[in-house]
Amino acid sequence: MKEDDYSINTLKEILRSLGIESARLIEERIDLQYTYLKNLQRKLENNEVFLKLIILNALVSYQLSTTGENWWREFSEYNWNDISEGEVIEEYVTFLSNSRGNKRLLNGKIKRIYKLKYYLKNISLRKFKYYYNNMNALRAGIVKELNTKRYSKTVVFAIKIFGYGSRIVFNEFIPYPYNIEIPKDSRIEKYTKKLTNKNVLKFWNEISIETGVPPLHIDSILWPALGNWERVKNPLKSLGNDIYQKIHRLMELNN
Repeated sequence: MKEDDYSINTLKEILRSLGIESARLIEERIDLQYTYLKNLQRKLENNEVFLKLIILNALVSYQLSTTGENWWREFSEYNWNDISEGEVIEEYVTFLSNSRGNKRLLNGKIKRIYKLKYYLKNISLRKFKYYYNNMNALRAGIVKELNTKRYSKTVVFAIKIFGYGSRIVFNEFIPYPYNIEIPKDSRIEKYTKKLTNKNVLKFWNEISIETGVPPLHIDSILWPALGNWERVKNPLKSLGNDIYQKIHRLMELNN
């Protein structure tokens, strides 16, 4: 397939004009996962436990038995009351074992959780603040413990969720690093193939550098364009007509 130069140039123009700030608005006001995290953080009243739980949940958010939004709602509404720092792994495994939305490949997911037991145990809230300023360091630690690839979809997604949670906890917005890849799911793969034959991650890394928008923020901009348009179109309009029209144009590129 020859590269669709017109669509790629349109994509770059839209991403460049939207920028990181529009991605932030979409993340914080449209993505229900962010809303569920805010609700959980308020309920827990323990920021160290909160950040550990959301990392764990992100790392097993694959092959779900429900939608991603329903899964994160179930997670946020679970009775985590009075959980202490030392009980995070066991309590999370109890939740996962009895969850409605994450029943597939359960044994493998539980093994994955236990691989992080000692690593997470030694991370204080102060260390999490360091990791918020150095997200690649957190990724490196997770990759080492899980013995997986640094661009693994669940690993980069966990960094995205950690970024959401850290924004809430530390009341500060720090953009994602440029060298953390976009989560390569089926929708991103299909969208990419309509544009180019290039390697998916390499393509979006290049787009990121050219547009000034880190890959994890590009993911946020693409998400409403590639998902359930009927659900997101009215919330998008609340962000202003400019953002709405540009996301709509990205959706049209996918058709």
